[in-house]
Amino acid sequence: MRRTLESAVGEPLRGRVVFACAAAALALPASAAAALEVRLRVVPASPKAGARAVVQLRPYWTYLRPDGTCCRLEPADVSYPFRVEAVSPSGRVHRIRVHRTSNRYVRAGAFVFRRPGRWIVRDPQWGPGYSTRAGGRPRIRVAVKP
Repeated sequence: MRRTLESAVGEPLRGRVVFACAAAALALPASAAAALEVRLRVVPASPKAGARAVVQLRPYWTYLRPDGTCCRLEPADVSYPFRVEAVSPSGRVHRIRVHRTSNRYVRAGAFVFRRPGRWIVRDPQWGPGYSTRAGGRPRIRVAVKP
């Protein structure tokens, strides 16, 4: 009987604790410390249409500077399923598969920009409202030459 009474009393209390923790997590702002950022780069910076280019992705951890301002970026060695895309001038989305390189802080993938014009290379996991205040560049514009 005693065991049943303790478990009956413990269940509502445990539920309240879980609810309180979940509510606090949603109510408190996320810290800039140790958030993941990415920077994208295309080599060459202005590729020719039909020529092979390399898209590089570099992940960074963000840390507050000693004066409390945002953010100091430190290279991150993470195993994360990054998704990189190239969006053509007509709006067609092409997937770019990136893989870890000999530099453990860099992922890279080859891509051929088929048409000249203004392309966008992006990591869509960082949404359209993403702020680059910390120094990340998850979306870049690429001018592809004819």
